[in-house]
Amino acid sequence: MKISVLVAALLLSPVLAQAGVLYEWRALKHETPYGITLRLEFDHDTVRSGAFSFHLVPEQPPMPRPGSGLLSMHYAFPGVYTPMTYFPRTEGFAHGLGDLGMELSFHRGGYLSGYIYANNSEHPIRLESNSIVFTVQDANSDQGMPQAGSGWTTEIPRTGATGHIRQVPEPASLALLGLGLLATAGIRRGGKHRPVHAKRGD
Repeated sequence: MKISVLVAALLLSPVLAQAGVLYEWRALKHETPYGITLRLEFDHDTVRSGAFSFHLVPEQPPMPRPGSGLLSMHYAFPGVYTPMTYFPRTEGFAHGLGDLGMELSFHRGGYLSGYIYANNSEHPIRLESNSIVFTVQDANSDQGMPQAGSGWTTEIPRTGATGHIRQVPEPASLALLGLGLLATAGIRRGGKHRPVHAKRGD
């Protein structure tokens, strides 16, 4: 059994060895703004703590924050030329001055709740949650957002999309993967020790 557990751990290690815990926006309905992408990556200690608070005001030059529990942030929408990216521990916003505020809680099942505001001086976005359901309160861009169905270049409201920000892969999926690898390791180990019976002579 110990060998099986070791083999499963080795097989699962590439998944567990990722730098942090990834969360993604998942829309619940087809509402404006359409097709937005929001990914947040946190270190494991921050997720285990159950809460995260982060406030960054525009600064020049942007300064890294080596101890940040937020490892990366990525925001984009259909048709965007320059997505908003941020790696707090190593660099500032990829484009423009960064303005970022987060007050978040981590929940069982891999859900987030709270408040997020991000602005790289080109396309701000603000989301707030009621329990674990986030609503886009504002999404805009100097580049325009016609493919997302919103933005200042259209008459369509820039708010309304609802969704979850949830861990990927989901905790339950990760657990099932681990169980599957354990089962596979057990089968392989059992196959190696299966006795070979000699054929009886006439």
